[in-house]
Amino acid sequence: MDKSTVSDNPVAILGGGAVAQTMAADFALGGSEVRLYDLPEFASRSFGDIIETRKIELGGVQSNLKNFSRKGVASIALVTSDMSKALQGAGLVIVAVPGVGHELFFERMIPHLEDGQVVSIVPDNFGSLVLREMMKSKGCDTAVIIGGWHSAPYGTRLVKPGMVNCTIREANQIYDAFPSTDGKVFFEALRDAPIFSGVSEFIRADTAIGVGIANANSLVHVPGSILNVGAMEVSQAEDILAPKGEWNLYKHGMSPSVSRVQMAFYHEERAIMEALGLRMVPEYPDRQFFSKYSVMASEYFIPFGVATLSGTIYGPNTIEDRYFTEDIPIGTVARYHIARVLQVEVPVIKSMIDLGSIICEKDFLGEGRSLQKMGLDGMSKEQLIRYLKEGTRQE
Repeated sequence: MDKSTVSDNPVAILGGGAVAQTMAADFALGGSEVRLYDLPEFASRSFGDIIETRKIELGGVQSNLKNFSRKGVASIALVTSDMSKALQGAGLVIVAVPGVGHELFFERMIPHLEDGQVVSIVPDNFGSLVLREMMKSKGCDTAVIIGGWHSAPYGTRLVKPGMVNCTIREANQIYDAFPSTDGKVFFEALRDAPIFSGVSEFIRADTAIGVGIANANSLVHVPGSILNVGAMEVSQAEDILAPKGEWNLYKHGMSPSVSRVQMAFYHEERAIMEALGLRMVPEYPDRQFFSKYSVMASEYFIPFGVATLSGTIYGPNTIEDRYFTEDIPIGTVARYHIARVLQVEVPVIKSMIDLGSIICEKDFLGEGRSLQKMGLDGMSKEQLIRYLKEGTRQE
């Protein structure tokens, strides 16, 4: 399946949340045949009336430098909880679910993959490594291209099933395939996708690890949430800083002291990439951490301001929020394990995992994204780099 064949075939979008529904509407309004899938145990709740109507309304200001927007009521060709129907004959397969759900979706997806398909994981969060390892363990040799993006292309929220409010289209999209030798084919299959529409600047990362570390959620959300957990909980109990449900990390939780911890976390990320001999993208000057919007300002960039972060994107409101339950066990734990392979000391990253585990009463280090799950267990630095770039293992 070449690029033209991939783009001419239906697009399968896996997931039922805000990003998946926004993507489904965006692709459909852009002229693609779209199939939207969620797991049978979640579909009735996540899809609601979409199962019958097959309609999704895409709205919101969609702020971006190019002043582009795509709005309207999209018709979805298929809304299903049958993975085989979603994937059969699809060109692009887009996995748009939180990292904590990757394994469950991959488990259902792998038996139905077809030669020539391009699998795009949004955001990747080291998920492309996990998918390859799961395919290997199941003896699946289907010839697919697998890659991922550091972030979703939107800041978007679900008003209700079938209605999404897209507040911003992101300025940058950082990507690579796994292995990196597939990067050009992966990019060519997606560069003209309606979800980007000429708005995003594409930046290729150095390997799938570079894509994972480029995701700023662990860097910003985890220190910010852990260091503000007391204020967050009291605020939601007593309406002190914000009405219940409207606690906002950027408005109520950012301060110079929090910023210093985020900056130290970032320098540990840089040390990981330097130990791998790989380029760090994006690079942030230290002063950026002392903005009210931290390094997320470049992610959610709006001409003449970044008010979206403090005005409409709320959370976290509880320790069950993804800022804790995804960003610690997925992004942060993966960073820690990769650092251990490279013998890089990461005391700030480790402290975030330890404190988060106590706060949430979880064993995030034991339950999270391990070297074994990513297929990196037992590798030396040299073997790791070769595997990332070429997909080959030295036994």
